[in-house]
Amino acid sequence: MTTSAPESVMDLISEILVGTFEVPADEVTPDALMRDLLVDSLMVVEMAIAVHEALGVKVDEEELKDTTLARFAEVLEARRTSR
Repeated sequence: MTTSAPESVMDLISEILVGTFEVPADEVTPDALMRDLLVDSLMVVEMAIAVHEALGVKVDEEELKDTTLARFAEVLEARRTSR
């Protein structure tokens, strides 16, 4: 697994997906599309809220759906460190 996002952000997102949304852990891979992991619009909204609460970073629901897990972690880390 190669990603420029710190492991902690990727781990946090993975924990939310598995723990909160009950996504099978073997499906939570860096190249998995977020839209495949969050199968309905309510899950997307809840993920945006969970990320904001955990990291203090706002996420647009559309951008959340159209990215991979690794890219999503990179975006979150960039926003978190630029504040």
